[in-house]
Amino acid sequence: MKQLKKTLLTLVALLALTTQAWAGEEPQLLTTINASSSFLTGSQTFDDIATVTFGGAGTIAFNNGWIQDEYDKEATVTVKAVDGYTITSIKLYAADSNNATISTSPFTAYLNKFGATYVTTGSDWAGDYVGDELARIEVYGYQSAPSGTPVDIVWDAAAKTATIAAMPAGNVTVNVKYFAQAELATSTGETPEALAPAAIPNVPANTDAPIVKAGTVANIGTSDDKQGTLMYFVSQSTGNTAPTAPDYDTDGWSENVPTANGLAQGKAFVWYYIKGAEPAQGTDRTDDNTRSDSDIKPLGTDGIVTLAAEPTYDVSLNKTDLADGEPAKWSAKSTNVTTAVNLGEADLKGVKKGETVTVTYSGSKKVLGVKAEKKAATKKLKLTGGYFSNGRLVTKSLEIEYTDNDTWKDIAERYDEVSLVDNINGPEGKVVTFWRDNSQGINGCQLKSNESTYEYKLVSINDKVSAYSSYYLQ
Repeated sequence: MKQLKKTLLTLVALLALTTQAWAGEEPQLLTTINASSSFLTGSQTFDDIATVTFGGAGTIAFNNGWIQDEYDKEATVTVKAVDGYTITSIKLYAADSNNATISTSPFTAYLNKFGATYVTTGSDWAGDYVGDELARIEVYGYQSAPSGTPVDIVWDAAAKTATIAAMPAGNVTVNVKYFAQAELATSTGETPEALAPAAIPNVPANTDAPIVKAGTVANIGTSDDKQGTLMYFVSQSTGNTAPTAPDYDTDGWSENVPTANGLAQGKAFVWYYIKGAEPAQGTDRTDDNTRSDSDIKPLGTDGIVTLAAEPTYDVSLNKTDLADGEPAKWSAKSTNVTTAVNLGEADLKGVKKGETVTVTYSGSKKVLGVKAEKKAATKKLKLTGGYFSNGRLVTKSLEIEYTDNDTWKDIAERYDEVSLVDNINGPEGKVVTFWRDNSQGINGCQLKSNESTYEYKLVSINDKVSAYSSYYLQ
């Protein structure tokens, strides 16, 4: 219900009301209906003001007025206003001039065989006795506006309230229209599908890597304006119990694509919705600039995104400028690795993001300063080289590790299997071959771009390896 409630809050600026309101004067006699022997069954309308209907189990007869025709039956007489009139009361007159008034709807009286007319408050004859045969009915009330007459009402979009400054004398019906809900864009092709956000599984926990592939919101009509903004909500709960789905006003919604930062290994639960487009301040809402919020949905079928183990990191000592024996005087420990490690002998390993690391010096020298630098992230790249032998293509593969700062020259110096080829010029400059045996005729770099295709790609020895990321397999 909460979700539906929020969805319906964005209203079209035109909020219409209709009423059956009557004029402001006192009730007046609208018409007089005299009993007649020509009308003893069914319904009949008098003066286009009121309709009289005979009902109940009994039949009606006429003597000096309307009377029940049978001893063991009940007959009713009901008066109802036609459209454009409102009845406030009816006054019943019997043939003996006795009378009584009915002031509440439905305006119904009972008749019996003995000529008695009763004003009833229930389904039996318990009520006020009128008298002999029902001879006349006087109808009192107002001439009213026809159904559907508009009533002034003002909608305040910011406050989400509609105000009727002056309630008319009559029942009012509020008619509401909503802006269409924002929608996702759809893919092209034979089987179009909504371009919804999707989970990226097994992202290492507590990292800045995204755990969701962003969705795409549809445009408004043929314009370039989006129907809204995708909003995401991420939650984790203990055990296997899924957390409660959020409402629109729950704290934690964000338009940023969720990452693994702050999340533990296991399951995370993600919901999303499209926050409907709004016009610029001071601009009226129209179908061309406004959409209602979409429904809140879980990511995929169940909202679950799996997270892999949180990565750990190393702390090492740069020994390049240190004199012999000095590295051994440096040690380090962290919040969770509480036993100090001699950095002259080994790196401090197993440190997690967010931990406190303490580096201690036990020597006698005066330390001018200590600087820590974050190492570039290491990535993996699968290289494939090929050559023909006896008319048959032979391929070789090598998996290397590199950072975004590495050039192909760096890789060639780091791996025995990779060498520089300076005497071959391709369309992109000097090239790299992956095998020391240059006699095999490998004169270029082939990077695997998918599971079945090798695309020939010449690379310069000074190019950054990361510039060819579209060709490697991570």
